[in-house]
Amino acid sequence: MKRAVRRRFGSAANVRLVSPESTEARKGGWVKGAVLPVVIIDGEVFCRGRLSLKEVVQRLYELQGRR
Repeated sequence: MKRAVRRRFGSAANVRLVSPESTEARKGGWVKGAVLPVVIIDGEVFCRGRLSLKEVVQRLYELQGRR
């Protein structure tokens, strides 16, 4: 996913893996129970329990259009 997003958006989007046990994930309230993966876009939970490159790219294009 990291490469696919980088190809389409360059440095405008950042993809990284965050451990559910990390302070960042706990403070953000991103992880609830054992439902992984959690996809965060622009600081908000986009989806839980599934990972769709198509949906992520579509959402990033939508956000890009608003700016």
